[in-house]
Amino acid sequence: MDMAAFSGDEMDAARDLIAGGHLAVITSAPSGELRSSKLSWPRDVAESIGECAVVPISCLDNTEFRRYPLAAGPKESIRFLCAAADPLPPDPFPYESAQLRRHYRAFRELWLNPPTQGPEIRLYTGSAGSSHVVAFYLQLGERLAQLHSKNVLHGDAHIGNWGVIGERVVVGDNHAAFLSCPPSPAQCATDIYPLLPALDPRKWRDFRLGYVSTWQAGQRVIDQIQLGDRTGWAMAFRTARYAECLDLIVDQLQTETDGAMRVLLMANLALAASCAGRHEDAKRFHAETVELARTHVPYAVKSVGSTVDGVLHIRRGDRAGAMAAYRDVVPDPEHLVAQLSKKNAQIPIVNL
Repeated sequence: MDMAAFSGDEMDAARDLIAGGHLAVITSAPSGELRSSKLSWPRDVAESIGECAVVPISCLDNTEFRRYPLAAGPKESIRFLCAAADPLPPDPFPYESAQLRRHYRAFRELWLNPPTQGPEIRLYTGSAGSSHVVAFYLQLGERLAQLHSKNVLHGDAHIGNWGVIGERVVVGDNHAAFLSCPPSPAQCATDIYPLLPALDPRKWRDFRLGYVSTWQAGQRVIDQIQLGDRTGWAMAFRTARYAECLDLIVDQLQTETDGAMRVLLMANLALAASCAGRHEDAKRFHAETVELARTHVPYAVKSVGSTVDGVLHIRRGDRAGAMAAYRDVVPDPEHLVAQLSKKNAQIPIVNL
């Protein structure tokens, strides 16, 4: 059995290796393991690595049980090791990390229809009869961001597992996992998922503001939810790192199987290529986007095609062509072209 060895404080390095389909041995407990109960030990290790399964090697070689060293790897690989053991490892092994959610398009109305009203404010009456005004969803975003930034996953963040004490939103019941390294954006997004059915566009906007303003790195998590961004391409686009953005979108396209997501990625690939000055590539990507849209999101062919085409004309200095592209899809194409033609204008990311 050929495995690379890592200490308990190198879970992030083990994560990268396992993501490539390899096995790892975790040789020792992480220095922060005492934060959590020994009963949650296999879960905390598995979630620290993410998208893996774990089993103590002592369960494979039929020796006296020891928590470490611990075999970790892709779920199917660890299942195979456990199935081949004699006797089979006892429950709960092989212990598997939570299944990560990749797509959130079912909730896209939360962010594609931004509200015009201000923050949602609730009035809460305490046990002593005093009343407090609380920006509930704004604070809820702050609380989850605080957990995630401290390497803690809530584990069951649906709306019923939050409460209010005084003027503060607090965690109620939870199933927290204490990670020994930062959670991935996909893990954080999956942790947020149970909340989404209880939100409307106004509540989502408040939550998102609280989350990102408390933890700037949380923007990657929001991009995972709103844009299906698994590689960080959206942040590269916003910060004008267009060559990097192109590479990151291409990386995601290698494994993306959802048709609508492929349209979204191709549309933004065309925008990034145009912003990078690769105008012929941008035209080709735009044509591929329109063809894909006809198959997977026919309702969006015109809006997506015209939106991207307008930017391509602007980046080539053709304002008349941009006006023509936008004329049928926005109420004031002249104003939009003027805004996008400004020096250092932020080109909007296409979403579906």
